[in-house]
Amino acid sequence: MQHMYFFITTAILPFFRLKHQSWFISDGKPVVSYKQKALDLHHQDLAQNHKDRKWTSNGVYTNPYEYTSVDTMSHDNMSEWLYSIAKSVIMSILFIFFGPIFIVIGIYVKC
Repeated sequence: MQHMYFFITTAILPFFRLKHQSWFISDGKPVVSYKQKALDLHHQDLAQNHKDRKWTSNGVYTNPYEYTSVDTMSHDNMSEWLYSIAKSVIMSILFIFFGPIFIVIGIYVKC
């Protein structure tokens, strides 16, 4: 009986994941570190207030001493990817163990 239950829930899982993607996949909002927020605010401040200065040409701010990348070295994208993988794996395991409850909740949400 346990093998049949495992087989049925494993067979239903891909279709249920396609139907309810938001339950298994993260929302995709990027995780932004405080360093990236500070750098973005710094660039916004420079673009709005620092015109006609030493390194400006036609109102565009360029600083030769600034880093060549507009992003900070952080693990923002990696943490979002790990969160998405962890959410997918945990929800899949929960679905395999508690499949009927998920199906009833899915029908309830639909109606």
